[in-house]
Amino acid sequence: MEEIRILVIWLQARLSERERDERGFTAVEWLLIALGVITIAGIAVAAIKAYVTGQTNKLGQP
Repeated sequence: MEEIRILVIWLQARLSERERDERGFTAVEWLLIALGVITIAGIAVAAIKAYVTGQTNKLGQP
């Protein structure tokens, strides 16, 4: 979660210092955004998998 907070703070700082031109994000910024999204998705998948595994294990116990 610390990485996500750092990424959000960095993006906010980058956007606030940028002038109002319409050139869009750079390739590095898109890469960081994509890595952040992939990280969040990986955390979600791991949490769901752990929950399902735990619930499945409960079914096998009398």
